[in-house]
Amino acid sequence: MKFENSIVINKPVEQVFEFVTNPRNNAKWQTDILELEIISENHFGLGATYRCVNRFMGRRIESENRVTNYIADKACCIRITNGVLTGNCSMSFTRFEGGTKFTASGNLDMRYFKLLKMIATRKINQQIKEDMLRLKYILENGKKS
Repeated sequence: MKFENSIVINKPVEQVFEFVTNPRNNAKWQTDILELEIISENHFGLGATYRCVNRFMGRRIESENRVTNYIADKACCIRITNGVLTGNCSMSFTRFEGGTKFTASGNLDMRYFKLLKMIATRKINQQIKEDMLRLKYILENGKKS
Protein backbone atom coordinates (compact mmCIF):
# COMPACT_ATOMS: atom_id res chain seq x y z
CA MET A 1 0.00 0.00 0.00
CA LYS A 2 1.41 3.34 -1.04
CA PHE A 3 0.41 6.63 0.55
CA GLU A 4 1.33 10.29 0.33
CA ASN A 5 -0.19 13.24 2.15
CA SER A 6 0.97 16.84 2.55
CA ILE A 7 -0.02 19.80 4.66
CA VAL A 8 1.23 23.38 4.93
CA ILE A 9 2.03 24.46 8.47
CA ASN A 10 2.50 28.16 9.16
CA LYS A 11 5.69 27.67 11.14
CA PRO A 12 9.39 27.63 10.14
CA VAL A 13 10.86 24.42 8.73
CA GLU A 14 13.25 24.10 11.67
CA GLN A 15 10.41 24.16 14.20
CA VAL A 16 8.25 21.65 12.31
CA PHE A 17 11.19 19.28 11.72
CA GLU A 18 12.28 19.42 15.37
CA PHE A 19 8.77 18.68 16.65
CA VAL A 20 7.93 15.92 14.14
CA THR A 21 11.23 14.07 14.45
CA ASN A 22 11.20 14.06 18.26
CA PRO A 23 9.60 10.69 19.11
CA ARG A 24 8.48 12.05 22.48
CA ASN A 25 6.03 14.26 20.57
CA ASN A 26 4.52 11.51 18.42
CA ALA A 27 1.71 10.62 20.82
CA LYS A 28 0.69 14.31 20.91
CA TRP A 29 -0.27 14.36 17.24
CA GLN A 30 -0.54 10.69 16.16
CA THR A 31 -3.67 9.36 17.84
CA ASP A 32 -2.95 5.68 17.22
CA ILE A 33 0.29 5.57 19.26
CA LEU A 34 0.00 3.79 22.59
CA GLU A 35 3.70 3.44 23.47
CA LEU A 36 7.02 4.54 22.01
CA GLU A 37 10.46 3.65 23.32
CA ILE A 38 13.79 4.69 21.86
CA ILE A 39 16.03 1.62 21.90
CA SER A 40 19.26 3.19 20.59
CA GLU A 41 20.74 4.87 23.66
CA ASN A 42 18.27 7.75 23.75
CA HIS A 43 19.30 9.47 20.51
CA PHE A 44 17.21 10.02 17.42
CA GLY A 45 18.90 10.40 14.06
CA LEU A 46 20.45 8.26 11.36
CA GLY A 47 20.60 4.64 12.54
CA ALA A 48 18.40 5.19 15.59
CA THR A 49 16.02 2.39 16.51
CA TYR A 50 12.79 2.50 18.44
CA ARG A 51 9.88 0.28 19.39
CA CYS A 52 6.34 1.45 18.87
CA VAL A 53 2.93 0.10 19.88
CA ASN A 54 -0.01 1.36 17.84
CA ARG A 55 -3.73 0.76 17.88
CA PHE A 56 -5.06 -0.09 14.43
CA MET A 57 -8.52 -1.39 13.56
CA GLY A 58 -9.02 -2.48 17.16
CA ARG A 59 -5.72 -4.37 17.28
CA ARG A 60 -2.58 -3.68 19.25
CA ILE A 61 0.29 -3.64 16.76
CA GLU A 62 3.93 -3.64 17.83
CA SER A 63 6.76 -2.67 15.50
CA GLU A 64 10.48 -2.06 15.51
CA ASN A 65 11.74 0.85 13.45
CA ARG A 66 15.07 2.16 12.18
CA VAL A 67 15.90 5.65 10.88
CA THR A 68 17.45 5.11 7.43
CA ASN A 69 17.85 8.73 6.33
CA TYR A 70 18.08 11.87 8.45
CA ILE A 71 18.89 15.27 6.99
CA ALA A 72 18.27 18.08 9.47
CA ASP A 73 15.33 20.33 8.50
CA LYS A 74 14.80 18.41 5.24
CA ALA A 75 14.00 14.70 5.55
CA CYS A 76 13.63 11.70 7.81
CA CYS A 77 13.02 8.17 6.53
CA ILE A 78 12.07 5.19 8.65
CA ARG A 79 12.09 1.48 7.90
CA ILE A 80 9.54 -0.56 9.84
CA THR A 81 11.62 -3.67 10.30
CA ASN A 82 9.46 -5.94 12.42
CA GLY A 83 5.73 -6.29 13.00
CA VAL A 84 2.52 -7.03 11.10
CA LEU A 85 2.93 -3.81 9.07
CA THR A 86 6.41 -3.49 7.57
CA GLY A 87 7.70 -1.06 5.00
CA ASN A 88 9.11 2.44 4.61
CA CYS A 89 7.86 5.84 5.67
CA SER A 90 9.39 9.13 4.55
CA MET A 91 8.87 12.63 5.83
CA SER A 92 10.01 15.69 3.92
CA PHE A 93 10.03 19.31 5.01
CA THR A 94 10.25 22.20 2.53
CA ARG A 95 9.90 25.96 2.89
CA PHE A 96 6.60 27.04 1.40
CA GLU A 97 5.06 30.53 1.40
CA GLY A 98 6.51 31.55 4.76
CA GLY A 99 5.77 28.20 6.37
CA THR A 100 6.55 24.53 5.89
CA LYS A 101 5.15 21.96 3.52
CA PHE A 102 5.26 18.67 5.42
CA THR A 103 4.83 15.54 3.33
CA ALA A 104 4.50 12.01 4.68
CA SER A 105 4.73 9.15 2.21
CA GLY A 106 5.43 5.48 2.31
CA ASN A 107 4.92 1.97 1.16
CA LEU A 108 3.52 -0.57 3.64
CA ASP A 109 3.27 -4.33 3.31
CA MET A 110 -0.35 -5.24 4.08
CA ARG A 111 0.02 -9.03 3.91
CA TYR A 112 -1.58 -9.56 7.33
CA PHE A 113 -4.62 -7.58 6.24
CA LYS A 114 -5.33 -9.48 2.99
CA LEU A 115 -9.06 -9.79 3.55
CA LEU A 116 -9.43 -6.25 4.87
CA LYS A 117 -6.83 -4.59 2.63
CA MET A 118 -9.20 -2.05 1.06
CA ILE A 119 -10.68 -1.05 4.43
CA ALA A 120 -7.25 -0.94 6.08
CA THR A 121 -5.82 1.21 3.27
CA ARG A 122 -8.69 3.69 3.55
CA LYS A 123 -8.32 3.77 7.36
CA ILE A 124 -4.57 4.42 7.20
CA ASN A 125 -4.98 7.27 4.70
CA GLN A 126 -7.76 8.84 6.75
CA GLN A 127 -5.74 8.55 9.96
CA ILE A 128 -2.69 10.18 8.36
CA LYS A 129 -4.80 13.13 7.14
CA GLU A 130 -6.38 13.59 10.58
CA ASP A 131 -3.01 13.35 12.31
CA MET A 132 -1.52 15.97 9.96
CA LEU A 133 -4.39 18.35 10.72
CA ARG A 134 -3.82 17.77 14.45
CA LEU A 135 -0.09 18.46 13.98
CA LYS A 136 -0.86 21.70 12.14
CA TYR A 137 -3.24 22.79 14.91
CA ILE A 138 -0.76 22.00 17.70
CA LEU A 139 2.16 23.78 16.04
CA GLU A 140 0.18 26.82 14.96
CA ASN A 141 -1.84 27.18 18.20
CA GLY A 142 0.48 25.70 20.82
CA LYS A 143 -1.95 23.09 22.14
CA LYS A 144 -3.93 19.98 21.26
CA SER A 145 -7.29 20.27 19.57
